[in-house]
Amino acid sequence: MKKPESICIFGDSTAWGAWDMDKGGWVNRLWLHVGNRDEDYVEIYNTSISGGTTETILNRFENEAKARSADALVFQTGINDSSYYLESGELMVTAEKFRNNIQEMIIFMDLKNCDESKTVPVPWIDICYTNENIQKYTKIMEDVCKENGVLFMDIKPLNNDDFDDGLHPNTEGHRKIFEQVKDFLTKNNWI
Repeated sequence: MKKPESICIFGDSTAWGAWDMDKGGWVNRLWLHVGNRDEDYVEIYNTSISGGTTETILNRFENEAKARSADALVFQTGINDSSYYLESGELMVTAEKFRNNIQEMIIFMDLKNCDESKTVPVPWIDICYTNENIQKYTKIMEDVCKENGVLFMDIKPLNNDDFDDGLHPNTEGHRKIFEQVKDFLTKNNWI
């Protein structure tokens, strides 16, 4: 594959950069990394939205990627899809709907875990995030990627102290994600 000139990254609050008060998240760190090079510059666009799911991404990714002339897309999604409402136990996005949604996307990365002591439930909304559900959705994502010949970034789990609020990586967590994404994209000749 030819090295892309423009990469759009779609995701949720983690890709948006929530709680990285130092450098604004792993996507911004990636932008700083490629922006400091004299050659092989790649435009990085962060189009992530807090609370994003595969459904919200599907509703907008084509237009946003086209507006930025993106020739490569990266999706960091699934964690919000796997959450469930505390009262009803209903999933935000069912596993079947999640599978169908991700079959329409291109490159994926996952986040494998959260600190359940702080996410069952989260204090800001009446929903819960569990490692069991996150890992179930990660497996679906990985399987769909393999079935469709799509790249999948297997991000190593973070430590509980790499999260600010149990769900969103802190500065150190974002740094760890950035290093893994940078290495993956470099290995695949994307940056």
